Amino acid sequence: MELTRRDFLSGAGATCGALASTVGCTMGPSRQGGVTSAAVDHDPNLVAFLSDIHLLDNTARWKDGPAQSTIVLPQLVSEILALRPLPANAVVFGDFSASCGWVEDFRLAAAFLKPLSDAGIALSFAMGNHDNRVSFLKVFPEYKSRLLLPDRIVSKLSTPNADILLLDTLKSQPGQEWAEPAEKGNFVEGTIDAVQRTWLADTLAAATRPSFVGAHHPAREPGIVKEIVNAPTVFGYIFGHNHVVAEGFLHDGWSNSQTVQTATLPSGGFWGDIGYALFRTFEDRAELTFRQTDFYFNRRWQDRPRPKNWRERVRMHDGRTVAFWYDKPGNFYGG
Repeated sequence: MELTRRDFLSGAGATCGALASTVGCTMGPSRQGGVTSAAVDHDPNLVAFLSDIHLLDNTARWKDGPAQSTIVLPQLVSEILALRPLPANAVVFGDFSASCGWVEDFRLAAAFLKPLSDAGIALSFAMGNHDNRVSFLKVFPEYKSRLLLPDRIVSKLSTPNADILLLDTLKSQPGQEWAEPAEKGNFVEGTIDAVQRTWLADTLAAATRPSFVGAHHPAREPGIVKEIVNAPTVFGYIFGHNHVVAEGFLHDGWSNSQTVQTATLPSGGFWGDIGYALFRTFEDRAELTFRQTDFYFNRRWQDRPRPKNWRERVRMHDGRTVAFWYDKPGNFYGG
C-alpha cells in the first residue's frame, strides 16, 4: 500500500510526540517553500543522521533503479524540518548514489538536501561504496575546505559535548581513486589507506573530549576495530551500509574487555529499514533515537499489502533509543 501524504503527516506528528522526552521534538509552525513562518532555534547538541539515500537521476542507466528513494527522502527531510528545535547539524553517511557515483546523482541529492541547509542546518558527509569523490566535490565544492586529509573526504563535526570524526571508507577501482566514475562502479567492501589509518590513530591518541567515529562501513571492513576500541575517549561507532536498524559492540579479542558500542543506521529510501536517526549529546552520554517510517524489499511495493512482519519491524524500531555513556572501564583481563 502506497504511503500517502496524510499517512506521512499523521505518522510524523505521532513520532514527535513519542520522541519528545528524548529529543525535545515538537511539531513547529507551518512551512511554505522551505521557509518557516516564525524564527526557529537550533539545538547545537542535536544532529540528524541520514544514510544510504541511493538516488538515481538518469534512469536510462538503470531502468529498474530505486525510484522510491526520490519519494521517501523528501518525506524524511520534511520530518526533520518539522522538529522544534531544529538540529544544528545533519550528516549523510554515504551512498548518495544508486550505483557508481555519477555527478547527476549528487546534484539530485543536493536538491533534496537543500531545504535542510536553507533552514540553517549545517551538512556533513561521509563517502559510501556507491559514491565518487570527484562527483561529490563538483557538487559540494565548499566542503573541500573542511577536509582534514588531502584526497580523502575526512572531516570532524563538533557539538558542545562531543566530537564526531567522519571517515572515508570508499574503496575505488585501481587507478580510479580520483577519476570520473566508471560504469563498473566501486567495490562493495570498505577500506582506508595507510595515511588515513595513521591520521586516525594520531587523532584519537590526542583527543581530550568524548568522541564518536562515523563511517559508511562497519568498522571491521576497513580494519579499524583496534584503534577505536583502545582509544580512551571514543564511546561509539556509527555507520550505515547494511540498511538495517541495529546496535552492537566492538571488541578487540576476548583478552580485552574494553568495548565500544555501535549503531547501524537505516536507509534513506532504497530497501530494508527506511528512516533516519536523531543523535543528541549530553555532558555524560549521547543518545541516538531511530525514526523508522517503513520497511520493504520489493522495489515495486506500491499497491501491495505489506507482510505483517514488515509492519511489526517498523513498530519495533521506531523511537528506539541507544545510550552511549562516556564510561570506558579498564581492561579487566589485562589489569
